[in-house]
Amino acid sequence: MRWRRRTAVGAVTALVLAACTSASGSDSGETAAGPPVPDRVFETFEGGELSLPELSGEPLVVNFWASWCPPCVAEMPDFERVHLDRADEVRFVGLNTQDTREQAESLAAQTGVTYLLGLDPDGALARDFEVISMPSTYFVDADGAIVHRHAGLLTEQQLRDLIDEHLVDA
Repeated sequence: MRWRRRTAVGAVTALVLAACTSASGSDSGETAAGPPVPDRVFETFEGGELSLPELSGEPLVVNFWASWCPPCVAEMPDFERVHLDRADEVRFVGLNTQDTREQAESLAAQTGVTYLLGLDPDGALARDFEVISMPSTYFVDADGAIVHRHAGLLTEQQLRDLIDEHLVDA
């Protein structure tokens, strides 16, 4: 009986720690050029098809989000502000994962997001990126290499700082 209680307490503690990491955000610590972005085609909100390697030549901020994720919803207006301010330096791509098109489009309209948005309805692209929590943001250099990743919510200032550190002033 005592073993079961300890196991249950350990499992609950692990879940709480994982949730706190997701909510507060954590960086992987990766700063050097890493693996290339996965080459998987996704549908854009406009109805076309695209893959991230097609966008090479300019730095990218790739953000995985979902309507059922409160931190995702909270950070979207900050991402939009930074996108509007830094569009000449960095391209933003928001990839909605595991929502219906209607849910994704509704949230995008509600938050006023105007940067490039794509659909990942079955989570295949998120798996390719090895997304472990939502939201997750990847910083990709102009050569198409993932140079940094952040798991969890990003504020406007944190996003600006990470762009400066990993993409613009790098």
